[in-house]
Amino acid sequence: MRVALKLAYFGTNFSGFQYQPDRRTVEGELFKAFEKLGIDPKKANYKCAGRTDAGVHALSQVVAIDVEKAKKVLPRVLNSYLPDDIIVWAWAKVSDDFNPRYAMSRKYLYVMHLEGDYDVSAMRKAAKLLLGTHDFSNFTKKFGEGQNCVRTIYSIELRMNGDFLIFEIEGNAFTWNMVRCIVSALQAVGSRHRSVEWFEKMLHPERYRERVEPAPPYGLILKDIRYSNVEFEVDDYAWGTLKSKIEKIVDYFGTIYKLFSLVKPEGP
Repeated sequence: MRVALKLAYFGTNFSGFQYQPDRRTVEGELFKAFEKLGIDPKKANYKCAGRTDAGVHALSQVVAIDVEKAKKVLPRVLNSYLPDDIIVWAWAKVSDDFNPRYAMSRKYLYVMHLEGDYDVSAMRKAAKLLLGTHDFSNFTKKFGEGQNCVRTIYSIELRMNGDFLIFEIEGNAFTWNMVRCIVSALQAVGSRHRSVEWFEKMLHPERYRERVEPAPPYGLILKDIRYSNVEFEVDDYAWGTLKSKIEKIVDYFGTIYKLFSLVKPEGP
């Protein structure tokens, strides 16, 4: 029997998702939990939907694994072997050949704290240019010869929320650091260091090549991954636990943010 699992994690204290023998990673913690349940990930045909970098968070990462009985890896069971910053909250029985990497779409959300006078209207104009199919080589870290960076973007949204600008993007797939590089480019447009016309040129690497540094990882979250033929069953207890942990984090960091905003030095 093959089972798909949907999990959330807070990326702050992880060196990324992918297993590394000498570092704390999300996959490494998952493997430890599987092994405590008598499951060898390699023999059980373990697969993941994708990998996130150090510091990046996820609400809806997906992994799949073969098990004798589904109840062995149900969220409540698996969570008892996982650290507090990883929560499995949904599961589904899937076909034997299911590979979570082949998804219909992925959705990311990035939060920017805007200080100063930003031209959000120009940022929105630039963001709309992303819709459709483009070569994102200029927005890809360590782009190399022969690497296919053509991706299709289905939806884009930029919305203000107090001092924060929220960028949401959904596409068929994303290259390495693509979302964070797009965010850096949008910030350059918003701060008037670059123009909307420059941003458009960045979408034509066959004519114009330039590197942009990715935005910091802590503002990025993998929000959702969609499949055409998989219906996940949400574990109410696990979902409630996740909501509670998020509320505590929001309360803690919200308080810290407000506190230091009130005492921020004005300069000499």
